[in-house]
Amino acid sequence: MYSLFRLLIKSAYWRTILRKATWVEASRSLRRAHKDKRARKHLLRLGLLLLAPVLCIGYLVWIWGMGAWFILPIVILFAWLFNRDAKQAGETLHIAPTPEPVRRELTEEETKAMRHSFAQMALLIATMVDRAGSEKFLKEKELPPGIELTTRRTHLELLKKYELWEQMARSDREAMMMPDGHWEWPLINRVTMALEPLRLLRWILRIDFHLPLIGQQLKGDFNLAHEIVLAPEKLFEGKKLIPEEVMETGRDAADHFFQRCLAEAIHRGYYNPSDEGMTERARRLAQSLAGKQDRDFVLGTQLVSEAGKDEVLWATNLSQRRRDFLHWTIGRIRAAKPPEPPMVCIVGE
Repeated sequence: MYSLFRLLIKSAYWRTILRKATWVEASRSLRRAHKDKRARKHLLRLGLLLLAPVLCIGYLVWIWGMGAWFILPIVILFAWLFNRDAKQAGETLHIAPTPEPVRRELTEEETKAMRHSFAQMALLIATMVDRAGSEKFLKEKELPPGIELTTRRTHLELLKKYELWEQMARSDREAMMMPDGHWEWPLINRVTMALEPLRLLRWILRIDFHLPLIGQQLKGDFNLAHEIVLAPEKLFEGKKLIPEEVMETGRDAADHFFQRCLAEAIHRGYYNPSDEGMTERARRLAQSLAGKQDRDFVLGTQLVSEAGKDEVLWATNLSQRRRDFLHWTIGRIRAAKPPEPPMVCIVGE
């Protein structure tokens, strides 16, 4: 029972329960539950999370009804002490010098420098992506007469305030200098692709505690950039980064997703690699997973083998970007080498 009470005081629990994406994912799992045991397991885990407060409240009511409510703090204290002692007892006593860890941990100063550099990069990307969102809106909507656009001016002032203007690639600066409403669709689309690195940087900087699967975030969300433009200080407030091993897990998961989507794309003829062996391996992989509701990866509510061409190609591109960006980030952290100017070159990459 102590573990349930401990769960309820963790901020991660309430953020999981209250975030919109949790319920979007639950809705998708509900639609697939009749044919996919993974969806049923997801719903079961969510149900158990939701049951925790009910069990705790019921336990408190029972204790109160028994007239033993006054011993509850004592029980919780003893449980906490027992849990702490058990954890300490499980630690190994080393007589000989302990070997050096396989992973070299960053020093406090190295972490601070790395985090600051990633925060600058995130702000730079967020500003450009927010501009792309504004340009997209202007392409699709007609503003009422008399409305004065200030997006460009706001972004330029923000970049200069945080001393990022001189760190930008020349092509990116030229794009940001263009008047509002003058970006064309190729430029808008190219800058919008930076939403994935921005999502990853928010996660690495611990602004977002959850990184959704590729198949759960196929649609871009310009709010990821806009809320940073409105409150850029949040990027620089923290002190830690996501652990390297967690980044490796995210990179490997993205690579598995990329390999699956690429195999499907090759099997359907969207790509024609020169290596015949690669084509044959892709065909075997795609055919082995086709229609397997409990095994194939999911894009939204459909299997990769059931998804349309646009969805498969987009997921292939997205998973490759995630894999490559995390691989690059891990390399920087291992070398304790923060990105150097120009840190980001979205337009002219």
